Formats: sequence, structure tokens, C-alpha cells
Amino acid sequence: MASIRYRRGGFAGVFVAVLCASALLTALGVLFESGLRAGVEPQRYAGATVVVAARQALPVAGDLDVPLAERVPLPADAVARVAAVPGVDRAVGEVSAPVVLPGEPAARAYGWGSAALAPLEVREGVAPARPRDAVLDAALADRLGVRVGDRLPVALGGEPREYTVTGVAAGPGDTGRQAALYVTDEEARALSGRPDQVDVIGVLAGGGVDGLAARIGAALPDLDVEVHTGDRRADAEFLDVGRVRAELVVLSLSFAGTTLMISVLVVAGTLGLSVQQRRRELALLRAIVATPRQVHRLVGAEVLLVAGTAAVLGALPGIGVAHLMRDAFASAGMLPPDFGLVTGPVPPVAAVLLVLVTARVAAWVAVRRAASAPPVEALRDAAVEPPRLGAVRAVSGWVFAALGAGAALVPLFLPGEQALAGAGASVICLVVAAGLLGPRLVTGATRLVAGPLRRLSPVGGHLAVEGVLSNARRLAAVVTPMVLAVAMASVQLFTQTTVRAAAEEQASGGVVADVVVTGPAGLAPGVTEAIRRVPGVEAVTPVVRGQAFVRHLALGEEQVSAYAVQGLVADGLDRTLDLRTTAGDLARLTGDAVALSEQAAGALGLGVGDRVDLVLGDGAAARPEVVAIYGRGLGFGDVALPRDVLAAHTPTGFDHSVLVRTDGSGALAAAVAERFPGVVVQDRAALDAAGQEQRDTQSWISLIALLVVLGYLAISVVNTLVMATAERSREFALLRLVGTRRRQVVRMTRVEALLVVGIAIVVGTAAALPALVGVSIGLTGSPVPSAPPLLYLAITGTVAVLGLAAIGVPTRVALRARPVDAIGARD
Repeated sequence: MASIRYRRGGFAGVFVAVLCASALLTALGVLFESGLRAGVEPQRYAGATVVVAARQALPVAGDLDVPLAERVPLPADAVARVAAVPGVDRAVGEVSAPVVLPGEPAARAYGWGSAALAPLEVREGVAPARPRDAVLDAALADRLGVRVGDRLPVALGGEPREYTVTGVAAGPGDTGRQAALYVTDEEARALSGRPDQVDVIGVLAGGGVDGLAARIGAALPDLDVEVHTGDRRADAEFLDVGRVRAELVVLSLSFAGTTLMISVLVVAGTLGLSVQQRRRELALLRAIVATPRQVHRLVGAEVLLVAGTAAVLGALPGIGVAHLMRDAFASAGMLPPDFGLVTGPVPPVAAVLLVLVTARVAAWVAVRRAASAPPVEALRDAAVEPPRLGAVRAVSGWVFAALGAGAALVPLFLPGEQALAGAGASVICLVVAAGLLGPRLVTGATRLVAGPLRRLSPVGGHLAVEGVLSNARRLAAVVTPMVLAVAMASVQLFTQTTVRAAAEEQASGGVVADVVVTGPAGLAPGVTEAIRRVPGVEAVTPVVRGQAFVRHLALGEEQVSAYAVQGLVADGLDRTLDLRTTAGDLARLTGDAVALSEQAAGALGLGVGDRVDLVLGDGAAARPEVVAIYGRGLGFGDVALPRDVLAAHTPTGFDHSVLVRTDGSGALAAAVAERFPGVVVQDRAALDAAGQEQRDTQSWISLIALLVVLGYLAISVVNTLVMATAERSREFALLRLVGTRRRQVVRMTRVEALLVVGIAIVVGTAAALPALVGVSIGLTGSPVPSAPPLLYLAITGTVAVLGLAAIGVPTRVALRARPVDAIGARD
């Protein structure tokens, strides 16, 4: 306790580092727990006792299940089997289809029978009885400004229809998350295009839920179903809830691992700096016969007290950080706006324990040399900083450097997901190496620029060079968090820019059609056929988008990889789309066939003639033969299937877009606009790269999480710099007493700051470069990553401003005291 009171400044830095680490780990823990247990309340199924749905995930042995992209349907005859279960009053099979309503971003048409699951009742008018009758919920009717008897224009896959509003319905709960149009059950089945299937089965019953759920599950032994009760009914209602929970778990685990490694480096560096500033005190304790064990116990008790207090106090703001991240993720489109968080006791307790263990181990490592050295050697080291690194530290540094360089080569041998994993491991290993070898890096860089600095500023430059050379260990602890900030930001941001630039280039070069036709909710086959009949149209290629999963072995373990899929028609494909075929023939893309990108084929170890085990977006399994390998996978998806094969496993079977080759007459746009309102004819540059919207969302999500981590790093940078500079008040006083002017001292610290910032930027860039080159080669084949200069300047400029400010402000504060008073301050 006396030591903590005596050295409040040094322990304040440790306190800040641990508090921020605890807050960030708590926030990520809350997100992880929410990914396992949180969700939203059911709306359209609020009145259902039980909701039966097909399993919407692909099981993976020893890992989290992978959520499927499309809704897995159930056979229509399962409704009768559920209705026959004892205790079931009524079973309702729900079917739906996406439609376009005026001014509504997304809407679906449902059968009126499923309105009982909400429950909805007609408050005005009557229920739908004829094929073109419709009932709207009250909120939707108000937004559209329609009343009973009005005619409502509706588009299905671009094809226009018109319904008569026969009623307005309302219920006890909120049904406004998605606009709903209710038609007759027969019309809903016709619109869905799947009359023999249902989306879910809603059960109305008055008995106990638990026993009923078990009986329903037992009645469907041949189907892989999930029986949802309580708030889990929303998982069947909103497929995005199940997907985002899985994404939230993966994201929080990924960034929690990165954050834990960063916090280890930051807390260890801060503690090392704190212990280094106490060299004379610890050496004196050894000189008066304090045993190494007693020194370890002293520092360990101090750290546990300070770090324990900071960790506990950091947990509460961590919950607030989790809610801020949730709001940011919702704004980016990852989470539904009504997705709640679970704030249990486990995340803060786990964060506190992790940070305490990290701090205690770091304290043991930091004080090891001072505690184990003989008393005479400890006193000598306290007076003059040891010029050489220890053998263990030097060897460890070179080992981590070799591991980092090796990890950067992973994309050359394991393309795809392994490329990104290798990049992350590479930058962490190289930053650890920079931290261990930091004194040598600082000394070597300073000697390299010593001559120009002395000529540029004879007094300030000379003092700065000599000060850095004599305090390389102290400055190495300051450089490490800045290196980490530059390297982390560069790898994360420039990986995304590299992938995006390559995808856009491939998409732009691959579309050889003249125009692209798109619709807000897809294009029905009738629209595509009408385009074929327009005069001047020479070739038409409908494109269906989807997702597929492939089970394969990676490093000896089973892994499931998700790939963007496009469904294409081989006839006339060469006149509208150039995928840059490198093996096989895309003309064979019919029936039981598939084409793979070079990245997917390399990751899966497949070639032309092999068969690939696919799981399509709705859970259906397929084993097509590889008939072609192509090079433009980032732009158009890594898997290409025949259009009819993929369309049969999408919710609507509609085309995502239609590529059209024309004679240049311009008749297509006028013909489409006249017959299909809402359908858009654009030039080929308007076609987005496959999955680009999803990549943009993922980029924003990664950027949000990265900004939180970088915020922690920024605080750490400022914290360590302020600690290092504030402890130099006696050094500044001595310089002024021997005749150095105040202005020269300020200039000296400015030169030191520039030197430290420059070293951090160069080393951080060097640490990021191998990873970025490896990722670029693995994903694009080019060793040159896409790194926008302005973005790089923003990264390095931010680090430079933080570094200069964190050194300049404490220097000016320290120089306010009179030299005679400062030289006599306690040490």
C-alpha cells in the first residue's frame, strides 16, 4: 500500500491499461453471450403455441452449426400429421412469397389462414375470398393510404398484378417489422410456386407447451425439424435472427481473441515500463537483503490490488460499450434494430479473471530480471541501462519473426479463408517480435539517422540521439503499442480494399453484355421470356444468386466453407459473360455439373472431372461433376451451377438479374418500362460484384469492431507515452541546471517524439506488409495489395498526432516546475 501511494503516477498508467482491457473484453463477452441466447420477440407468430420449422443450420462436428442462407421448406402433408398430435387444436401451414408494394422496401404475401397465428382479426371489411382479394394489416394500410374497396398494385418478380382491398386487420401485438399482404390460401400457394411445400407449421393449442413440443417432434421422425416455443418462435419467423446470432458469436470470438492478445501486449508493456522506472528502488531492496521471492510478492501484490480494482471498475462501462457496438452493428445492417442483448454475470467475471491473470503473469516477467539478479548487478543495472538484450528475449524475438514470416506465406499454399487467418497470425507474430527486439530496432534506427538529426538541430538533435540510445528499453515499450496500431489497422483495412478492388475489376471485365435488367424482388421467368422476344435482343443470360456450403478437410479437421453461387444458362453465355475459363468448358454447365473458381478449386483440392459435395442454401445435398475452372471468382462467385438447378433451391426461383446482348437499337428499355413497372434496365457497369453488398456489410461490421480495438490502442499509446515522459521531470531539471535552455529541452523531446513515431510507423508498416502481400497473392494472384494512399496517411497521421501530443503535453507540464524544486523531487 505504501508503494502504491508513493508511485501513484506509474500505477495510474497500469490502472488505465487494465481498466480499458477489462471494459473491451466485457463488451465482447456480452456480445458473445447474446449471440448464444438473445433474440427478438415473435410478431406474426405471437399467438401460436408452438412453431414447427425445418432445421435452418448445417451441423459441423466439434464446431458451431452453420446457418443456411435460404428457408428450408417442409412437405405440405406434415401439416396433417402435426394436426393429429394429441393436444393440438389446430395446425396451420404457412406459405408466402415476396412481393413489391408501392413505397415499401420489403413485403410478403401470406395465406389468410396463417393470420390466426398472430392473431389478426378483420376490423374493417371482410376476409379475402377470391384470388385477387387482399387484406392488409392496419399499420400497412395507414402507410399506403388505402381503404377497403381500393385497388392495390402489386408486383411479383416484376410482373404487375392488382388486388382489391377487402379488409383491414389488426391484432393485439406488433406486426410491423415486415409489411404483410394477406390473400387466400390458394392464391398464396400459387404465388409461392411451391404448392406441395410450406414454410412453417404454426400450432394453436391450449395445453402445456413442453409436453406438446416433444409429442410433435416425435410425430415427425423422418423430418429434421425444430420445435420452437417462447421467444424462440421468432427464429422461425425471422431467419435473420438465427443467422446474426451465429455471426455475432463468430465475430465476438474472433475479436475477443485479438483483443486478448493485444491486451497482453499492452498490459505487459505498461507493467514493464512501470517496473523499469523502479529499477533503483528494487535494486536497493535487493541490496538490503530482500530475497527474489519477496520482490516478486511485493510487485505481485501491488499489481493484483491495482489491476483488480481497475478490472472490476472496467466491467460496468464494458456493458455500455457492448450496447454502443450493438447499435453500430444494427446501423450497419448486421443486427435487426430490435435485437436485444443479454447482460449476465459471466462476461464481466470472465473479463476480470482474464485481465488479472494477464497482469499477474506480465508482472512476474517484468520483475524477473530485477528480482533474480545479484544485488551488486541490480544496482549497476539501475544506474545504467543494460546495453544488451538477454539471450532468451533475443531468441524469442527472432522465433516470432520467423513465425510471422511463415504465416504470411500461408495464402500461397492454402488460398481462401486460410489466407485471412494467416494474415492475422502473421501481423500478431511480427508485432510480438518487434516488441521483443524493440531495443535493437530503436538503437539501429537511431544510429541510422543520428548524423542528419545532429546537423538539423545541433543541441536538441544531439541530446535526443544520446537520450534515445541510452534509454532504448524504455522507448521500445513506448513504440510497441504504436506499431500494433499501425499494423492492425493496415492489415484489416487494406485486406478489405484489396478484395473489393479485385472483385470490382473482375465484375467490370467479365460482363460483356450490353445491359443488365434487375428488379427490386427478382425477376419472374415471364419477365425473362418477354425480354427474349424484344426486337434487337441477340442473347439473354438469366442469373440466379445463392449460397452453397462445402464440407472439406483443412489441416486435418472437417470444415464447412460457404461460397457465393451463381446459376447460369450455358447457351449463349459466351456472348454475355466472360468468367475467364482456365480449365474445362463452361458450355458443359448443364444438368449434373458445376464450375468452380480457381480459389475454390485450390482450397478444396479439386479439378475438372472431380465431384464436389455441395449443400445448397435450402439444405438440399448435391454431388455434381466439376466441368470447368474459372478465374473471376471474386467478381461472380466461387461456384457456378446450371440456372434451373439453383433456382429450384431458392425461395422464389426468380432471377437476380438478366444479362442482355442487343444490337444497340435501344428498344429494350422502352419495352420493359412499358410492361413491367419497377424493373430497371441499366448499363453493364451497374452489375454489382457477386456478394458485394454482403461484403460491404461485413466490411462495415469489421470496421466498427476494429475502431473499438483501435480506440483501446489509442488510449494505450497515449497512456504509455505520458507515463514515459512524466517520469523524466528530474532529467529535464538536470539538463536545465547544467545550462540547457527550456526551448532546447522542448526541441529535444520533439526530435525524440518524431524519431519514436517514425520508427513505429516504419516497423508497423513492415509488420503489415508480408501479410498484405500474402493475402493479395492468395486472393488475386497479384503481389501488390490495394492500399489507398489517403487511407494510409489517415492511419499514420492519427498515430503521429497521438504520439506527438502525448509526449509534448507532459513535457510542457514537467517544465513548469523550477529546476531546483524538480531535481529534489522524490525518486
